[in-house]
Amino acid sequence: MNCAIYIRKSREERDKPSHRLTVQREQLPAHALAQGWQPYIYDDGHASAARGKAEELKERARLEADIRAGKINIILCIELSRLSRDDSMQDYTAWLHLCGQHQVKLATLSRILDPSQHSDWMLLLMEGGFSSVEMRILQQRMAEGRRQAKLSGKYLGGKPPMPYTYDRAAKALKVDPTQIDTFNRIITLAHNHSARSIAEQVGLPHIRVRRIIADDRLLFYQGKSIDHQTGNEISAQWPAVISAKTAEIITRNRKTGHHSPRREITGLLSACGLMTCQYCGRSVRTWANGRARKSDGLKLQYYGCRHLDNKGGCGSARMIPQSVIDQLVLTNVANTLERLDQIKTYWLDHNSTNTTAQQITAIRAEVETLQKQKQRLITAITEGIISFADAKEKRQQIESNTNACKKRLSELTNQTAGPPAWDDIAFTRAEIDALTKTEQRQLLTTLLENITLGTTTLTLTYKFPRHPDGRTTAQVKLPPPGKTNPKGHWNPK
Repeated sequence: MNCAIYIRKSREERDKPSHRLTVQREQLPAHALAQGWQPYIYDDGHASAARGKAEELKERARLEADIRAGKINIILCIELSRLSRDDSMQDYTAWLHLCGQHQVKLATLSRILDPSQHSDWMLLLMEGGFSSVEMRILQQRMAEGRRQAKLSGKYLGGKPPMPYTYDRAAKALKVDPTQIDTFNRIITLAHNHSARSIAEQVGLPHIRVRRIIADDRLLFYQGKSIDHQTGNEISAQWPAVISAKTAEIITRNRKTGHHSPRREITGLLSACGLMTCQYCGRSVRTWANGRARKSDGLKLQYYGCRHLDNKGGCGSARMIPQSVIDQLVLTNVANTLERLDQIKTYWLDHNSTNTTAQQITAIRAEVETLQKQKQRLITAITEGIISFADAKEKRQQIESNTNACKKRLSELTNQTAGPPAWDDIAFTRAEIDALTKTEQRQLLTTLLENITLGTTTLTLTYKFPRHPDGRTTAQVKLPPPGKTNPKGHWNPK
């Protein structure tokens, strides 16, 4: 009997041995062998199985594929909640249906249950219900714990903004002496300069300076935070680095500064030049329908292949509301940036095994050799050793080889760009939503290489590895087509 051993632990406790994972990795294979089962390990290690986190469970996805292929007879877990911790039970019941359809039993160290049997199905549902309630209670307790910690003025974690750093020994924020001078210069300039002007003078990205002088950050720098439930200010436990008067001056300057008005381009993504059609490779543009909505008088905006306006058009493409795609892309980006610590590890792992640097060295040496050959050829022509007609063909060959090397060198150089400026892309979803469209475009062009629009999926290609195996892509499912117009383009229901 083929036994799939599924191993997972929700959270890694840093600086402590992972006892629960060790128990699973030692006891489960031994138990399977004692039962006469052939064990196959599916180990997701430290990963959450809560709702919305299933994308990270690569081994669970492999297990699902093997179940559908008929390779598995029984699944052994330390607890059935290892398979799913979905508080809505949708993911859990989907797994029960999958196992029942393929005659796969579920086992722990103490019992075996068969989801195809009505009595066992009821027990499995009850156990899933207990797990769901437990998860909801746990989430509520954690949320209340975070709220109480915030009300007491504690810092709740994450990378602290300039000029703070986290002191692990004291478990508190302190001022970083290596950043305070730059920070003070930014604050001084913010009294009478725009964020763009400050960015040029201090050599930081414009979007980062905009965040530093935003209202919520200015409150943070005063040693305060805000209780979003009541709107009241909270005295925090970290040291203040600016006064309330300074924050007021900066806010007033930012709101009353004389800036020439800029017209926002409607299409968030079409203006980036990132999005292309999956089928013909042409760029995607913003379209507007001919009639305004009755509710607010606005015309709906769509994304669609640029080739749709030509005769025959792009037969496989369809139009999709701009707001739908914008939100899907921003959500995927926000979810990706939540895993920035993991992504840094992926980037380091990928570049440690990358041989691109050696290839670049070899190509540069080849280019240098070709240049020497070209110089010797010119000397031979000058001295009459070779005729001009014979030399012409050889020179064309040398130049052709040189151009090919330079093209390849350019491609490899782009691949070996240094690591992203991690601090400048450490955004939360709330911070992304607070940005203007122009700033959101700047962030997207910093993070993404390309966005490919299909009929059912949207593929985002990042400029850094997004998966442990070095893959940089993320696929997002698009909503199914609703009512279509006479041309077959998608309209919302």
